[in-house]
Amino acid sequence: MAERKQSNEERKIYGVYLQSILTMKVMIPITQVGKNMKQNLEKIISKKTEGKCIAEGFIRPNSVKVIRYSSGTINNENIEFQTVFECMICHPVEGMLVECITKTITKAGVHAEVVDETGNVPITVFIARDHHFTDRKFAEIKENTKIIVSIIGVRFELNDPYICVIGKYVNRKTEHERSDKKRGGDDTKPKLTIGGDEFLEEYEDE
Repeated sequence: MAERKQSNEERKIYGVYLQSILTMKVMIPITQVGKNMKQNLEKIISKKTEGKCIAEGFIRPNSVKVIRYSSGTINNENIEFQTVFECMICHPVEGMLVECITKTITKAGVHAEVVDETGNVPITVFIARDHHFTDRKFAEIKENTKIIVSIIGVRFELNDPYICVIGKYVNRKTEHERSDKKRGGDDTKPKLTIGGDEFLEEYEDE
């Protein structure tokens, strides 16, 4: 049997976070400068960034870790430090596939959330019904079920508690069947990656 190659319709699904390295200037009162500088800097950076959106995207809570920091310079009654830290950032882009859980279904469309392994919601998703009038599977979507969405628009502002996206419902089973027809019925199951772990996508026999 010929080796099955993934088509553009069988794109992989990845975790929504990427490990990133950022820099930040941190001011600390002289009275708070002590032995535990790294921990103090991490607390300050975490309070400013975690669980909200910054320019680079949504920062996952409990992910900030200071890598290094400069010697402090006196600035009035404060000490100024230049810090380099790593964190997990969520910044979805157009065309990215995400797995989300449906929350409410209205006449306008479907509202869903991307929920990470610790219960945080970095992304809220809206899927317009107007874009899926001819999709029978879209009409069968129920609340509190997992679906796959392709992102077509992204919006967030500084300090937002999550990123808002507009998405398009992706029926993986339909895409699989369409691809099989193009390849003459090859039934090899494609591998997907979600959050770094691989699994075989399961389809029910019709």
